[in-house]
Amino acid sequence: MSRRMVVLLLTACSCFFSQGCTYRVWYEMLQERQRRECYENIGMGAIQKCLDRVNGMTYDQYVKSREDSKRQSK
Repeated sequence: MSRRMVVLLLTACSCFFSQGCTYRVWYEMLQERQRRECYENIGMGAIQKCLDRVNGMTYDQYVKSREDSKRQSK
């Protein structure tokens, strides 16, 4: 496990246990992890496509989409 990943996990755990992180921070941390995976696991031709997918939705758009889905399912 890389040092950066360990730091990210420790930060996430400390945020979780101190309850100082918001859902927005969790969302942004997951996006950052996905961005790193785009560079690590995908060939050069698909990196931009992967990054576009990851960066395609802001947290505010995600929340709105989630709320719309909840309304439609009721």
